[in-house]
Amino acid sequence: MAQKNYKDERFAAFRKMMRQQKLDGFVVTNNLDQFYLSEFFFYPDESVFLIHPKGITCFTRDLYVEPFSKFAPYMEVIGCENRVAAAIKKAQQLGLTHPGFDAGKESYLSGKMLREGGFAEAPSFITEMRETKDAEELKFLRQSNRIAYLTYEYIKPRVKTGMTEFEVAAEMERFMRAHGATTTSFYTIVAFGENAANPHHETGSRKLKAEDAVLMDFGCVYKGYCSDITRSWWHGKKEPAEYTKIWKIVDKARKQGIKTAGIGVPCQKVDAAARDVIEAAGYGAYYTHGTGHGVGLEIHENPYNSQVSAAVLKEGNIVTVEPGIYLPGKFGVRLEDTVAIAQTGAKILTKK
Repeated sequence: MAQKNYKDERFAAFRKMMRQQKLDGFVVTNNLDQFYLSEFFFYPDESVFLIHPKGITCFTRDLYVEPFSKFAPYMEVIGCENRVAAAIKKAQQLGLTHPGFDAGKESYLSGKMLREGGFAEAPSFITEMRETKDAEELKFLRQSNRIAYLTYEYIKPRVKTGMTEFEVAAEMERFMRAHGATTTSFYTIVAFGENAANPHHETGSRKLKAEDAVLMDFGCVYKGYCSDITRSWWHGKKEPAEYTKIWKIVDKARKQGIKTAGIGVPCQKVDAAARDVIEAAGYGAYYTHGTGHGVGLEIHENPYNSQVSAAVLKEGNIVTVEPGIYLPGKFGVRLEDTVAIAQTGAKILTKK
């Protein structure tokens, strides 16, 4: 059986959206949007794609011309320095009458150049497309999250009294790379004791005590796709009653959020399902962030499971459910799973 070409499908879907907006051309400057369409990774500001009726032209650095031409023979590849200006000139040469660009992803200067060059502001087509993952993306996301979960299983019994947060984070990152990850999804968070009360603690040199709280929030990138998982536990044999209490509350909130998530469910409802559990237990003031976010080529994508979100979950969305309780100066608990929205509900990806 021939392998499915997701690149062709993505470009076709993108062109359909262009036609709906009556656009005869479009420039793509965001490097992750380019990766989504072509499956080739450029660093930021190294290339510009111009999609037009006669094909696709890529303006890039000279060093990419040969390798990208071989990777994407269906594109015209041109090496140049001022890539936005080159795309504008090409559009004029092609006689495009209504080309567009994603104003939300442009710098002020590039946006000004494009407007003056006859390009119109257009909706974020690729952002919308990227919210719903296809089968290939789901495969990569499963493996990315599997590596993250295996890292948790690996590191937990190896966390010892006296180790620093830095030391634990370094070993976690080594393990992820050894198992196929290219990098981390974000700066690995390892928080001991009172540091666990800071939802976005910066990993440091704090040493683990004989009786201490542990919180780790981390993920990796596999084939371009991110994972995200948080686990919390008490290190030692004298776990405080209050820590046990809030851990159980957060776990109940996590399970309720996952149970609620599904096709057609408003993201606000997922947030409320988890938040209501924590508020009913009297800890609402200590839950200081949203319940989750989309995950894909970026660690934070649409849709967001939050109190202010207007989004509704769709099949193929990948989102986190990550409630938490944080007691300043003492400790905190957050439990997070990444789930795929499917016909049968929310399927946890952060597992073996």
